[in-house]
Amino acid sequence: MNNLSIRLIFLLFSVLMLQGCGGGGGDGGGSGSSSTTTYTGSTAEATIDATNAKDLATGAASGTQQAVASDALSGVAMRPQASATSKLTEMAPRIAQWIGQLESSTAARTTDLSADICDAGGSAIADTNDAETEGSITFTNCGMSDMEGGTLVINGPVTFNASSSADSLHMVFRVTVSYIGESHAINMTLACSNISTPSISCSITSDFAGIDDRIYRIEDLSVSGNDVSGYYVNMTFYDPDHGRVDVTTSQALTYNCTEAVPGTGMLTLYGGSGTFATASFDSCSAYTITVDGVGTTYNW
Repeated sequence: MNNLSIRLIFLLFSVLMLQGCGGGGGDGGGSGSSSTTTYTGSTAEATIDATNAKDLATGAASGTQQAVASDALSGVAMRPQASATSKLTEMAPRIAQWIGQLESSTAARTTDLSADICDAGGSAIADTNDAETEGSITFTNCGMSDMEGGTLVINGPVTFNASSSADSLHMVFRVTVSYIGESHAINMTLACSNISTPSISCSITSDFAGIDDRIYRIEDLSVSGNDVSGYYVNMTFYDPDHGRVDVTTSQALTYNCTEAVPGTGMLTLYGGSGTFATASFDSCSAYTITVDGVGTTYNW
């Protein structure tokens, strides 16, 4: 396995490490998370009204937690200055461009990366074509020690495919990350285009189980902020029953609650036909949904 591919593997593993310790940009999620978490719901644009605003806002609140990696598996935000999603977004163009530099070939190969990656036991096996432009890396109880004295364990496959003719890269994460007694599923797709040019762009789609155990999807993520000042999240959010809405942050979100929900801040949800609603997070136990000028307070 050549040096470029080795760097790719370590970047993939770094992404998993960030996801596991931050619990966010990928597929942290609520108690219903599993390695088979896949969104199969509506993709149509939702029209927001009093009958669906609560469902949409509740799911969107879980979605923001995915994006900012605030619900750390250790119970502490181990990397408070950056979210897993933002780090993956930064890495994506470099991953794509490195793969794009590899020579084309079709012969298959299997490489054991366990000694390089799994310092705390387990295995990581790469199955690729000879050029390593497509293939998979399968983690089996692959343990990696972190700088905090813990061990992160990964199970499942990461697949990738790079096309020189389409100048694109597609990566799919279907893994479970365990840390300090808790397991989170990462069900995430990374798609990059124009990988051989300076105008490379990448998008992330993540499916997850929310705090209500329903399966949601988020994509087109934009995250800024930190644990001290709060986070601003823009994204497209998919509810399985009601469909798609655009979500922006009106007031910075903070995450200091036991549950994976915002403790303060406000979201605005935009649906079809000019409809919208706001979700104000009043405390760790209550939030207020306002639609058509009428506000209703709910408990988590």
